[in-house]
Formats: sequence, structure tokens, C-alpha cells
Amino acid sequence: MVKKDNKQSAKNTGSFANLPRKKKRQKIVFGILAVVLGVGLVGSSMFWAFGDSNIPSKAGTAGVQQAGSTEQKIADLESQLKEDQQNTALMGQLAKLYRDNGEGQKAVDTYNKALKIKPDDVEMHKELGVTYFLLGDYDKATAQMDEALELKPDDAYAHYYAGQFYAFRSDEGRDVGKGIKELEEFVRLQKEGPDVEKAKQYINELQAGQTN
Repeated sequence: MVKKDNKQSAKNTGSFANLPRKKKRQKIVFGILAVVLGVGLVGSSMFWAFGDSNIPSKAGTAGVQQAGSTEQKIADLESQLKEDQQNTALMGQLAKLYRDNGEGQKAVDTYNKALKIKPDDVEMHKELGVTYFLLGDYDKATAQMDEALELKPDDAYAHYYAGQFYAFRSDEGRDVGKGIKELEEFVRLQKEGPDVEKAKQYINELQAGQTN
């Protein structure tokens, strides 16, 4: 799942770096996907950023049994939501499972439904932003991080994701300068940890690229 606060486990990362820049529809290389997308979404550090409603599901790498388990969990949550239609916590869980199962548009629709009920949910904005980014809808991805930061300006990981979204998106909206500023703010807020070291590495690489 998306990181919630400034102090997270050292084993977790959420990297959107190393995007090839030659085409809009390219491989996105993440540091470790599991934290960003929930447990075991893909099982690989590389996949395609699609411009449609599909995200590669974990079924291909985790096996049919795990996919079946995910589908059962989805069915269970859908059933619960029929009985409790205003439960945003259930919606968030369901949206993550949709994303895990490669159903990107369903995930987006579910997050948006939850945000209509609870528009000030920072974590939901971050989750939706990540989902949009995976679908290749970079403008909406950065907009969601901007909304999260309006609600909680000191959310370190919102700055971390925003920095990567701006710096590593593969279209004309790429803004390296703004990405660097967001990553620097993450470093200032988070102070230490593996993600801080990774952010510093990104900053150095991005600054070097600007001078070349």
C-alpha cells in the first residue's frame, strides 16, 4: 500500500525512477513495487504503464491460485459494500484489490467513489494518484498528490511520490525542476532511512542530467 506517514519500516520503498523517455508507453522501473501497490501486486520490478484501463495483474507471476484468492476477496468485499454502501474503508480495500487484479479502471472508480464520501482522506488521494500513474494518466496522478499535499503539507511520502511523478513521467508534462524540489522536501521531512538515500540518489542523477 502507499506509505502513510513520515516514519516507515526500513524495508519499504516506493520508487518511480528510471523511466525510459523515448516513448509515452514504456516500461516503468520501480525500486520495489510491493509497498506502493499493496502486497505482491506484480512480483517483478518491471511492467508496462498502460494508457487504458488495465494494469498487468499479479496472476502471471503469483499463480492461478493466488489470483483466485484475490477474486474471492473482491467478491466478498463487493458483497459487504452492498450492505454498507458508505463504508470508505471497505472501498479502499476493494480498490487496492482491483488494482492487484489488473482492473485499473475499477480501482479508479472505487477510489473516486470513496473520495466523494470522504474528500479529505489523504491516503485515498495518494492511492488514487499511484493508480493513475500506473495507468499512464500522469496529469491526474500529479493532481491527486497535489490534493494530498493541500490537505497535509507535511506528508513526506506525498512529496516523495509527487517528486517522482513530476521528474520521471514520460510525456511533455515532465518537470525535472519541480520533481527535484519535491524530493528535496521529502528528504527534509523524512530525514533518514533507505528511501531518503534513494531520493538523494535521484536528486543527484536528475541534477547531473540537467547540466549535461
